[in-house]
Amino acid sequence: MGTIRFCLPRVQRLCGATLLSLTLLGSVAFLPCTARSADRVRIVVDGQTIPVTNARASVRDTLAEGGVKLGANDETSPALDAPVPSDGVIRVSRVTYSEGSIDVKVPYPTVVRPATRGQRPYHPTVTGEGRNGLKRVTYRAKLVDGREVERTTVGETVVREPSPQIVTSRQPYQLGSRGAYTGKRALEMLATAYDPGPGSCGKYANGRTCNGKRAGYGIVAVDPKVIPLGTKLFVEGYGYGIAADVGSAIKGNRVDLGFNSRSGSFAWGKKWVTVRIVD
Repeated sequence: MGTIRFCLPRVQRLCGATLLSLTLLGSVAFLPCTARSADRVRIVVDGQTIPVTNARASVRDTLAEGGVKLGANDETSPALDAPVPSDGVIRVSRVTYSEGSIDVKVPYPTVVRPATRGQRPYHPTVTGEGRNGLKRVTYRAKLVDGREVERTTVGETVVREPSPQIVTSRQPYQLGSRGAYTGKRALEMLATAYDPGPGSCGKYANGRTCNGKRAGYGIVAVDPKVIPLGTKLFVEGYGYGIAADVGSAIKGNRVDLGFNSRSGSFAWGKKWVTVRIVD
């Protein structure tokens, strides 16, 4: 007597009596099924679901049966040559590629130079403003169903070379192990300005800071709870300085920048700047 073979989902729908009679007739083999019944196969594509009433063995043939045409870069899940999945769902992703370009800022470097003898500034001073460079980056983007999922750089073109910022210092080696700005942390702070004279510091001003340093350009008053005294700083638009003074009005995210003259402090005014911690 031969073996009767059945697809497991169909056998499960047989009533108990029928299954018993088949067992009595001979051995029954249960085989796994990869394809679902035709009414449960559907294709998800272009934001809609297409039912397929006459599913084929492979994904490729089922898509053809459903009238779905694929572009050269379109992707399917499962793959085209795979059998129809057990859940009966075939997904089609429309894949396109586009090219574009963006302009990217190239930060300027900082060059520290020793001061000329006889013309040395007492503190590190920015003597030449830096200028950021610009490069144009060309890329190729992959879009799946209209959404960008991947971007690959295909080329770069320099639009403008950066110009270095020049810092003059009596002792350049003290500004960082690399001889340039090596900031560890950046703070957005409100910066005011002062000079060593009595107009800024009162009639009892002696030109010295709270820890005995000579006040002037490069000396910065800070709130020690935010920036400890002795910390080396780089202030946007001002240059290098050291936290070496305090003030009754200097609390929280605020600094007071030292200048050598009253006119210099007036020219600075009050502005929000980025203060970078060097050491």
